[in-house]
Amino acid sequence: MNLRVVLSLLVLFALMANAQVTDAINITGKVTDGTGAAVEGAKVELLVAGLSATTGDDGSYTLHQDGTDAVVLRTVPKTEKIVLNKGILELSLTNSSPVRVEIFDIKGNLLKKELLPKASAGVYRLNILENAFASKMLIINASIGQNVTTLRYTPMSDGKYMVKSSTKSTSPVAGNLTKAASAAINDTIMVTAVDFDTLKLAIASYVQDSVNITLTATVKEDALAVRLDQEKQTIQGFGINACLMTGGASWIDECFATEGNDALGMSILRIGMNTNGGHRDVPSGWERARDTYGAKIIGSCWSAPGNWKTNGSEDGGGHLISSHYTEWAERIATYAKNNGLYAMSVANEADFASCTTPPCTNHYASMTYTGKEMAAFVKEARKAFDKICPNVKMIAPEASLWIHVWSNISPDGTVMPGAPNGGYHSTDPHNCGCFANDITDEAAEQCSQACKDGEGYDYGHWLWKDQEAWNAFDIMGVHEYETQKAHKWPDDVNGGVRDREIWQTEMSGVMYWPEQGPSIDIENGVAVARWIQSALTIGEASAWCYWWYGAPYYQSNDNEGLALIQNNNQKAKRYYTYGNYSKYIRPGQIIVNITGIDKLPEKVLLTASKDDAGKVVIVAVNENASAQSVQIPIKGGAAPASFKSYVTNGSDNWKEGTASIADGVLTMELEKMSVTTFVGE
Repeated sequence: MNLRVVLSLLVLFALMANAQVTDAINITGKVTDGTGAAVEGAKVELLVAGLSATTGDDGSYTLHQDGTDAVVLRTVPKTEKIVLNKGILELSLTNSSPVRVEIFDIKGNLLKKELLPKASAGVYRLNILENAFASKMLIINASIGQNVTTLRYTPMSDGKYMVKSSTKSTSPVAGNLTKAASAAINDTIMVTAVDFDTLKLAIASYVQDSVNITLTATVKEDALAVRLDQEKQTIQGFGINACLMTGGASWIDECFATEGNDALGMSILRIGMNTNGGHRDVPSGWERARDTYGAKIIGSCWSAPGNWKTNGSEDGGGHLISSHYTEWAERIATYAKNNGLYAMSVANEADFASCTTPPCTNHYASMTYTGKEMAAFVKEARKAFDKICPNVKMIAPEASLWIHVWSNISPDGTVMPGAPNGGYHSTDPHNCGCFANDITDEAAEQCSQACKDGEGYDYGHWLWKDQEAWNAFDIMGVHEYETQKAHKWPDDVNGGVRDREIWQTEMSGVMYWPEQGPSIDIENGVAVARWIQSALTIGEASAWCYWWYGAPYYQSNDNEGLALIQNNNQKAKRYYTYGNYSKYIRPGQIIVNITGIDKLPEKVLLTASKDDAGKVVIVAVNENASAQSVQIPIKGGAAPASFKSYVTNGSDNWKEGTASIADGVLTMELEKMSVTTFVGE
C-alpha cells in the first residue's frame, strides 16, 4: 500500500492534549461491496469520538451526536520520536512538520520514497510487515523536520527481526507551528464486516453526508486468486545465447525488436569467453543487441587452459588447480571489462564434464568445481572483479542442473516421461551416486559422504556456509537441463528468503532427455512454456534465456535451436510460446503470487505479473488435449477494466482476442494444447 495512504489511514489523535470540544457529529453513508451490493451488519466506528453504528439491510449507517453531549479527548505526543516496534514504523509529531520516509534494500536500491510536506501533529504509523519487501534486509531513513533516524531492519528465520538505529539532527526542531484547537478534525472511521477486509478512512469533518464506503472481500489464502499485493521477483528480461555459433547475427533484429510479426522483445544476450580470453565462436553483429536495442550483455567461460587443470586438457571436465585461481579470475574479469558486459559468470556448468558416452554427446571445453571449490574460487574472483571490472555483476555457480544448486542429487532420466532410448541417469562427474528428480531427504541420504562433505555439488549451500563467498557474487546463475524444472529456494538458506536475483541463462531440448527433438509442433511449444513457468513461479527467476537461435547457424538436428531445426525454414512453435512470455512480461514488471493453484484444472499452469502503471499480465499454459475454462479473481489491487488475449496454438501464433472480466474476476477460455497471454488494459 502507498505510504501516503497508509499514513492517512492510520493518522492518530492530533490537536491539543485533554481539550474538550463540543463538535456536533452527523455522518451518514452506505457500505457496499465491490459489486455495489449493500453490506448489512457492518460495524462502523468513529475511533476518536467513540461512536459506532451498524448498517441496515440497505447498507446505510448514521453516526450522530449532539454537540452539547460530545466530549472528545485528543492528545498530542509529548515527545517527538521515530521508532520501529513490532513491525510498525511510528513517527510521533509534537508539531506540524514535514515527514519523509525512504526505504532501501541492502544494496542501496530505493524501494519506497514518500513525503508529507506538512503533516499535522499526531502519531503516524506504517506496518513494515505488511509490505512485500519485509522479507529483505532494509535500510529505513525516516525524518520529522530536520530530525533523521536511520534504522537497519534484518528479518530473522523465525519470523522475527532485528533493528539497529541511529539518530541525528541537522537543525533545531523547535519553531514549528502548533496546530490550534479550532483546526480541522482528525479522526478515523473504521468499518468491519464478516468476510471483508477491515477498512480505515481518515476524516476532517464531523458533519458529512454520503460518506460511502466500499469494502473488499477477504480472500482466503487457499482460494484461487491473482494477488497483486503479494510481490515476488522483478523481471530483468528474456534472452538467448550467441555462443558456439557460426555466421552473422542476422537474427538479432527479429529476437530483440518489440515491433514486427515475429518480434520477441528480448533484452538479454549471452556470449562466451574462450580459454585464451577471447570470444568463444561469437558471431559478428552481436553488439547490435546492445547498441540498437539496449540489451544487457552477459558472458560465461567454459574452461581454463589445460595446463591449469587437474586433467591436463581443456576438454572432459577436470578441476582448476588452486595455484591458478588468480590468473583465471583475472582473465575472466578482463574479458568482462573489454566487452562492456552487464554481468559475467565465473563458470559454465560447473557440474558437467563433457564426454562421449550417453547421456553425453561429445568432448568439448568443460571444467568442474565441487561445492567447496566454488566457494573458494568466487572469493578470488571477487578480488579480480573489484580490481578490473568493479561495475560488472558476478554470476555463480551457473550449474547445468538446477537441482545441483541446492543438492548433490542428480536427475534420473530412466523414470522421466518422454525420455528417449529408455532414459539415462545423469553423468554425475563427482560420483555422488544419488539419483532422483526432486530434492527429498530420502534421495539426499543416498549421496556419498564425500559429497555431503563438500566434494560434490550443492553449490548454493556451500556458498551460503561461507558468508564471504556468499557476498562475493551478485546473481545466482542456473540452467534448467535434465529435470526440466526449477527447484525452490530452500528454507535453510537465509531463512527461506531469496536475497538475490536468479537468472536461468541456458536451456533447450538436448539429446537423451525429453523434448530432444527435432520437433516444431505445439506439444513441444507447450513444454517449453512449462519450463519458463516453472522458472518464474517456483524458482523465482528474474531472467530466462534459451540456448541458441538454431540452424543454419549451428547444424544440430535437435531442439537446441529456439526457432529452427535442420533443413526446415518453418519456425518452431516454441519460438512463439516463448514469445507469449517475452513479448508481454517486460523488464521491470514484478511477478506476483497466485494462491489456490491446486484449484486449477490439471495441466493448467499460470504466471502473473504487474507493473507500476497498473498493467496486469497473466500467461496461461494448457497442456490438455481439450479446452479449459478458468475464472480467477484479481485481488490485492485494482483489477484492469478489460483484457486482451494472445493465443498460440496448433494453427495460430499470438492470435489476438478479448477476455471477459466482471467484478474483478477474469474468465480465461483456454484452447486445447495452447499458451495464452492475457494483458490488462
